[in-house]
Amino acid sequence: MRKESGKFGEEYGVISAEKHDGMKEGMFWLICNMSETAINWSEGWELFTIFAKSDSISHKDAWRLAAQKENEQFRHLDYDFYPRGRVVVRNCRATVYLNKNILEDDGVLEAIMEAFCIKECKTHAEGGKHYRCYIDKGVNAHE
Repeated sequence: MRKESGKFGEEYGVISAEKHDGMKEGMFWLICNMSETAINWSEGWELFTIFAKSDSISHKDAWRLAAQKENEQFRHLDYDFYPRGRVVVRNCRATVYLNKNILEDDGVLEAIMEAFCIKECKTHAEGGKHYRCYIDKGVNAHE
């Protein structure tokens, strides 16, 4: 596993992400190898993170502005190719909203918590359209 982080600069007009007790808000993608129906956990993964206030930018815009611009490997991929999620901090409590496939490996949630400086969190795993990725599209093409 390898972790990589990205940050928005002021040129993108994104509001600061740090919250109470040093916790950060933002979004992330699980960069991994996938078959048509599952994540291939044996081939490793990395976490691509962007720290931004939770309501300041969408995954689609962040992917276009930062990920595709900064990382050549992402330029030919849509924002919803990889499993993704978002960390929101409200009233000193963190909630991680994420694609359900990410929870198959406990190490990913630990890496998310470390990257966003979170000690405890509630998780909300999405199985529907909102956080759908490449492997979900084949299974749920009718949605």
